Amino acid sequence: MSSKGRFAGRPMDRVWFIFCVVVTLTLDCTHLYPPALIAKTPLPRFQKWYIAWSRDPIVTGATGTAAEWGWLRTFVWMELLFQVPCFLIGAVGLYRNDKRVYPILLAYGASTSTTLIPALSAILTYPVQPPLTKGEIGTLLASYLPILILPTILVIDMSIRILGIIKVAEERKRV
Repeated sequence: MSSKGRFAGRPMDRVWFIFCVVVTLTLDCTHLYPPALIAKTPLPRFQKWYIAWSRDPIVTGATGTAAEWGWLRTFVWMELLFQVPCFLIGAVGLYRNDKRVYPILLAYGASTSTTLIPALSAILTYPVQPPLTKGEIGTLLASYLPILILPTILVIDMSIRILGIIKVAEERKRV
């Protein structure tokens, strides 16, 4: 562990840490939590408000039971069972400046950005009634694009870090 303060000299680690916690735990997985666990929290009200305000077909589909959204519910379970553990381990590792979490965060970023592509496609093509306005589509894209872009940047960042570590290890072998 570094003798520097937490995240010292690593501002992107702070972004990854905050991003992972806020998006996944407060919106994406809310409907998977046992009702008793979150009943007295603002999470259910926040999700209901968000759906009413945005008419987001993704969150609506994930919380519903329609068969046509089964693929999305599978992604949400994957998020809870694979991505959440990855980012929890990754967040602790980033907090401790432990480079061993880089491959885990690389996998998390790749998984997250990959699952966002069909979600964005659904936003643009799913027939919501009444149809989403251009303003609503713009709002949804403004909400989802950062969730695509940030994990993609995380993949690039972790790849560069891992390649740097490999380069140093290979140079040491030659000595």
